[in-house]
Amino acid sequence: MTGETRLVLRPAARVRRATLIVAVVFGLVSLSPAAALGGVSALLVTVAVETVLGVLLWVRVSRVRLVVTERQIEHVGVLRRRVRPRSDATHVVRATLVPPRGLPFPAVFVLDAGGAVIVRLNDGTYTRRDMDRLTDHLGLSWVGPDGPVSARRLAETHPGIVPFFEARPMVTGFMTAAALVLVLMAASMISLLL
Repeated sequence: MTGETRLVLRPAARVRRATLIVAVVFGLVSLSPAAALGGVSALLVTVAVETVLGVLLWVRVSRVRLVVTERQIEHVGVLRRRVRPRSDATHVVRATLVPPRGLPFPAVFVLDAGGAVIVRLNDGTYTRRDMDRLTDHLGLSWVGPDGPVSARRLAETHPGIVPFFEARPMVTGFMTAAALVLVLMAASMISLLL
């Protein structure tokens, strides 16, 4: 790569549109029950909450981006900004992940020498063309399974590439349910003591 070439990737236009449409529809649908059940005060609170949520969603779709330069890989999220030296990126893993429920989707993982994920792009947020552009722009070798795989299977071949909750959704669900039951039991015990 010569000169200071930058690659800037933003969420796909369809994602930005869908996010805003969902926010508007949810806001409009929740206004009528709020007004009918709680009157003007509930309507005003609902409008305020919907406005805050709408602003947060707008920030999400307008702020999130990935910038790759000669020197660094910068991933700007809603709440944080991560910058890593580009030299840390050693290889790319491309895979089509099959979730427990839903349709398979392509994903690209940029990894460092230790196998830690520097950045991950999913087809749900970025276009396939953008994922191809990232892979081409980095100029790194890439590997991946021949066909669609579960997150757990990908984690077996590339440890640490997906978070625990994604690799083991059933265990995560049971742990969450158990924690919720414990919290509810503790709340019940406290309310009985008071």
